[in-house]
Amino acid sequence: MSRVLLAVALALAVLHCESARSPKAGPMEESKVNADAQTLQRIAQVDPVHADTMSRQPTTFTSQPLSFYKRFKLLKAEVRLPHRALQFRYADDGKHVVNLTAGDPQSIYKINQDEGLALDASQVAEYVKFFVANTDGGKQKVVEGAADIVWLPATNTDAALGAKKADAVAKLHPVQVSQGAEGFEAVATVLMGSQLVETTFQVRKSGRVQPLKQQVVVEGMPVPVVR
Repeated sequence: MSRVLLAVALALAVLHCESARSPKAGPMEESKVNADAQTLQRIAQVDPVHADTMSRQPTTFTSQPLSFYKRFKLLKAEVRLPHRALQFRYADDGKHVVNLTAGDPQSIYKINQDEGLALDASQVAEYVKFFVANTDGGKQKVVEGAADIVWLPATNTDAALGAKKADAVAKLHPVQVSQGAEGFEAVATVLMGSQLVETTFQVRKSGRVQPLKQQVVVEGMPVPVVR
């Protein structure tokens, strides 16, 4: 742990300067986080290996408020390695960090318990998007429109791929929330690898999520392969 914190001190000036150049964001948008030693110290408590990497490589931190939490925000760290970029996700309340990168729903449930979460209908869509993005190792994503998806460039030049994209876009829709027997039901279009799956979730007010029904609506989505 001491090696991590020593490396933090050496990297701090570079990271802080990069963060300070960022434009301000709106109150519910992502905003740059000052890359101070305290942020890395909190990360190091739960993820020391990656905190060490962040202290040694160019790293950008962003913080996103979450309407359903009073204290915790979504903290994302993008580390630019020489050969590729990596992203790590955490929940941060300024005192404690919870590692979300592994995609374990129990980590989210622990935050919910600490927060005393009691969802109302207006928060369910945002919560479902957060939950899906931060479980199953980040391999799934709620997509509501074409702009939410990274498409293969060939969809602009290949007629068959363009038609497949158009078919998929026609099936996308915003998260639909209704009252359910155990709280709420939310119907969302979820990108799972190369499949577009319409999924009905049971969402309890405490934040517990259970898929009730899944239907593949598009196979072979023209998107890059996620490994």
